[in-house]
Amino acid sequence: MTGLLVLVLVGLAAVAWWRLLQGKELARTAAAAVCREHGLVLMDDTVVLHAVQFKSEDPVHAWGLKYRFDFARNGILRHGGTVLVAPGRAPTVIIETDGGPLIQQL
Repeated sequence: MTGLLVLVLVGLAAVAWWRLLQGKELARTAAAAVCREHGLVLMDDTVVLHAVQFKSEDPVHAWGLKYRFDFARNGILRHGGTVLVAPGRAPTVIIETDGGPLIQQL
């Protein structure tokens, strides 16, 4: 019985890990596409898991996994950006600019 419980727990951990990897790749692809569209360079071509959110008031604070990334314009490092990945929804990319946040849903 204990062996079965351990097997189930290991299986659930493996599925959770796999889903997190899929979410990270989706976030990286979305961040790269939006950066390319706006003439920005995604630094290190990577995103980092920043938070798991359970709110759903607006696109900036919606439920899902929140990934952070840095970008550069003309070789100068800018603020940062966020990608929100939620099940059943297209990724939402938020780029912090001097004029306020640029929100784009793919």
